Amino acid sequence: MSVSEALPDTLLIGDLHFAVRESPRRSTVGITVDRDGSLQLHAPAGCPPDALAAWAHSKRIWVYRKLAEKDVLLSAWPVKEFVSGEGFAYLGRSHRLLITDTDQVRMERGRLLLSRAIAAGPDPGAALVRWYRGRGQRWLPGRIRPWADRMGLIPARVDVRDLGYRWGSLSANRRLNIHWATLQLPPSLIDYVLVHELTHLAHSQHTSAFWATVERAMPDYERRKADLLRAGARLWMG
Repeated sequence: MSVSEALPDTLLIGDLHFAVRESPRRSTVGITVDRDGSLQLHAPAGCPPDALAAWAHSKRIWVYRKLAEKDVLLSAWPVKEFVSGEGFAYLGRSHRLLITDTDQVRMERGRLLLSRAIAAGPDPGAALVRWYRGRGQRWLPGRIRPWADRMGLIPARVDVRDLGYRWGSLSANRRLNIHWATLQLPPSLIDYVLVHELTHLAHSQHTSAFWATVERAMPDYERRKADLLRAGARLWMG
């Protein structure tokens, strides 16, 4: 590809603004509509800019439909108050917050305990995020192991992180990253996230082979995927 044919970093199609991501591992063009409504065009190396723009233009109706869905869902994201009685979900169940004299965040008899000092501080949400991450780091490896064994796809390790608007990601070193907010979901929906990300160990792109691999491991994945879209809009995102 000559310098004049290099792909731009961004692409404007009508009123749709795309970030362009070029990857030598891709063989086809794709679009990602992130949970915050941001748009990404994924292109294989050497893709002509005009061809990429034409393809994106042909997908405008699909993109508008996805953005409309996400606009409705994003409006439902809750805002939490760090006071006794506020509810925070863990593994699909709501637990009431109790502001107390504890020196840490912990679960006790179904209540989520938070210290008065943290609750009155500048960023009490950060302490709860750390609690979710710690819980996830202990719980997720055991949860993923049966799926990994069944699929024959073993990650190098599992990390719990803030991934912005992605439920999961796969690093180049086969490390599987899971968003801390997934720990609020019911286990059956967390399983879908795990199976989805494990499948990326075999298929980097969302091809028909990718979805066939997901379906073999989880025949009802389409229902779980739809349930995740609805449930995800009701999670606290920190």
